[in-house]
Amino acid sequence: MKKSILLGLAMTAAAFYTPAFAESAPSLSATTGVDYSSGDYGTGANTDILVVPFSLRLKKGDLRLTASAPWLRIDGSSAIVGGDGAIIVDPNAPRTVRSGIGDVSLGAAYMIPETVLGFGLDLSGRVKIPTASRSKGLGTGKADVAVKAEVSKTFGPITPFASVGYRVLGKPTGLVLHNAWTASAGASVAIGRSVLIGSYDYRESTSAFSRDSHEVFGAFNTPVSKALNVTLYGTGGLSKGAADYGLGAMLTYKLF
Repeated sequence: MKKSILLGLAMTAAAFYTPAFAESAPSLSATTGVDYSSGDYGTGANTDILVVPFSLRLKKGDLRLTASAPWLRIDGSSAIVGGDGAIIVDPNAPRTVRSGIGDVSLGAAYMIPETVLGFGLDLSGRVKIPTASRSKGLGTGKADVAVKAEVSKTFGPITPFASVGYRVLGKPTGLVLHNAWTASAGASVAIGRSVLIGSYDYRESTSAFSRDSHEVFGAFNTPVSKALNVTLYGTGGLSKGAADYGLGAMLTYKLF
């Protein structure tokens, strides 16, 4: 469950072919789609999670500002708390079905281009606003803060990248959660006007009941028109802390 990363990939790809003369002009993009994942996350019972995200991104030069809010449906163990990363609060909790609006996420990122350092450096931060219902298990009811640094280097059509991040979780009453590291390594490949992306992703567990997440990710992005891009993706879990698999599709429309 890494919806913030997926939204970032979709939106970045949507702006990938912006003409050089237009790079200094502000641009606004909107993204929506559907995301489905399934796995037991080490609880012994499968949990199916459906997410319909909606996000806006404002880009001005090398600065990006984002705001997103998903709709969630979780069918499975009520031990699983929805949001950006599976949080397990009680492995013996009963099975339930719940749905509703998830947490709002606000982010900012700044890209230092390869021409400055010899490699690309992307620095970002994100704040999760606790708008999801804690009583339904759609969120923890507390704000989180996350920061990430990503480096990349372009070799013709291939761009390898690696990132490391740190997430500071709020402290909900009655739950013992701890801060967690994240990391990712992969590459994107430009094929004409389309882009292939593959990566390995790690996320440290956030509670004593959950395990670290290891998974592989693959995506394909292609333009449908000058303003509309489509991203198709899938994930495969490599550990008990990750979903067994995930599938999704996103549409990104450049408003201006």
